Amino acid sequence: MRVLFSSTWGYGHVFPMVPLAQACLAAGHDVRWVANEPAGPLVEAAGIPFTAAGLDTQGVREATTRNRLHVQTLPPQDRAAFSFPHMFGAWSTPAMIAQLLPLASEWRPNLLVHEAAELASPLVGAVLGVPSVTHSFGGPVPPSFLSEAGSRLEHLWSEHGMVVPPYAGCFGSGYLDICPASVLPFDPAHIPSRQLLRPVSWTGRRPTELPMYLQRDERPLVYLTLGTVNNDNLVLRTAIEALRVLPLRVLATVGPDGDPYALGAQPPHVTIERWVPQSQVFEHCDAVASHAGSGTFLGALAAGLPQLCMPQAADQFRNTAAGIRRGAALGLSPDVATGETIASAVMRLLEETSLRAAAKEVAAEIADMPSPADVVHVLSELAP
Repeated sequence: MRVLFSSTWGYGHVFPMVPLAQACLAAGHDVRWVANEPAGPLVEAAGIPFTAAGLDTQGVREATTRNRLHVQTLPPQDRAAFSFPHMFGAWSTPAMIAQLLPLASEWRPNLLVHEAAELASPLVGAVLGVPSVTHSFGGPVPPSFLSEAGSRLEHLWSEHGMVVPPYAGCFGSGYLDICPASVLPFDPAHIPSRQLLRPVSWTGRRPTELPMYLQRDERPLVYLTLGTVNNDNLVLRTAIEALRVLPLRVLATVGPDGDPYALGAQPPHVTIERWVPQSQVFEHCDAVASHAGSGTFLGALAAGLPQLCMPQAADQFRNTAAGIRRGAALGLSPDVATGETIASAVMRLLEETSLRAAAKEVAAEIADMPSPADVVHVLSELAP
């Protein structure tokens, strides 16, 4: 079976699909991954053949800058409703289709697997008569976002003599859902065929030796991150200053493009890194304080860790609400995330057993979901 994976450029859009692509390779299938140029190093580091298509690095930079200018006057919780259909639909999909279609026409895959923000694959699959499966990167994208994106892509479908299907063509041949039912942000009744897929945390290859910052002592370790996109130093600085006076150790990340030294000198029990192997960190820390991006949110839950969610944008507000509702997380919106409230919330994570118990219940739920290897067998039945 030839399987063509496709994605946009972000870490949080690439990493969730890596375990399934690796499982396809391990099962002996022929796999290729097509994505915007900046995703290349992430995919290739996972051992998956990669081809760049669509926006190049400069194009991605221009699109993200353009989006930032448009949403800067909107409340953080309202920005995703603009960003998704514009940045992932109108701005990036035309360039992806222009290159993905000839690539797929030449390679002739048996199956297309695209992450939920990569909206060229449904059209390519329709043109070639190849099944196109949507792979989630967390909870489902709100149907209104997909419908708006579809309306902005009508001209592309019409160029091929077709009417854009509901939800921009997503879910036509199935939906791979990595979000456990108990933390779904809303009922995905609009999705006709859902196949559960265990979220396996992949954040790159681990170091051969356990880093010093993960080696245990008598103090609990709190992992602090705002992800790779909205890693605002002001928020991180506030959180670090609040946590470093508590009886615990802190591991904080500023993102691959961040500068750890910009946060100033820190005491020995505080470590600031650009990037860490997050899946390994989950095995050694005691609690997580983050932006509630889907990779961190689901990774912490899979490890049975209670978490403080400090959403900044995108799907993070939806994840936060779901984690609070499940009893496995606490949340602080941007307008109330002060040093005092962050410190208080983190101590609750470490002291209130109900939060950890709920997180462990979700971890058990995740462990019962079908593995990537299991789902490969399901996908093989879809391929002609």
